[in-house]
Amino acid sequence: MSEPVFVAFATQKGGAGKSTLTALTASYLHYIEGIDVMVMDCDDRQHSFKDYRDNDFLVTNENPYLKRAVMNFYRNFGKKAYEIILTNPGDAVGVALDRLEEGVSPQVVFFDITGTVNDLSIVKLLSRMDYLFVPITTDTADMKSSIRFASHVVNNMLTTGKTKIKGVNLVWNRIPSKSKTRLCDMIDGYVEELGLQSLDTVLSNSSRFFKDGATTGRNGLFRSTMMPPDKRLLKGSNLPELVAEIRKIINV
Repeated sequence: MSEPVFVAFATQKGGAGKSTLTALTASYLHYIEGIDVMVMDCDDRQHSFKDYRDNDFLVTNENPYLKRAVMNFYRNFGKKAYEIILTNPGDAVGVALDRLEEGVSPQVVFFDITGTVNDLSIVKLLSRMDYLFVPITTDTADMKSSIRFASHVVNNMLTTGKTKIKGVNLVWNRIPSKSKTRLCDMIDGYVEELGLQSLDTVLSNSSRFFKDGATTGRNGLFRSTMMPPDKRLLKGSNLPELVAEIRKIINV
């Protein structure tokens, strides 16, 4: 069994969609494409992934429609939900390696990391990733922060030769359309001059990305750590295209 690929969606600034993108990508890979994944929830200040899983248990236990959907899915899926491990940035890699020694064999390990480069433990954790994907939005402050973060990683980490990082890619998130806007194209041209690049696929500013169920009703799940995205919501989301592009980059 080859070593798993370490992947993180990371930015300097909070609120750019790191945890949501991690959940969507991990669940699509695991539940739709059959790629075994594990998630390290390294944000010990709030543990967003624990909150996601807790919410999944709540809504699927209390909503009869979702409860039946979960039972039907796992009857055919043949595997368990992917593991989410709570840790802190300093211990995250060691804890992940310990799980591998215990016989767990994910193909991809996602690290959900709080956004800062002013903490040495987080810098060291970032340096242990194989690939970083940096969410970028059209909000001016978010955009500047994401570009600054990606530039810092490339110029101060990749160039030293003391990191595992093989690639850093920007991911356009929460934009007003399903394809790149003129502003996105302009910024892409600018970041290329900085030695950066963005993925071709974009994710629009759609409410579907926050649909994580309710205790009543027959609405499907889109963001879930226990289920694949509902097919009705998946159409036109660009999530399959995004995952395909990521898979090509990380080679799984």
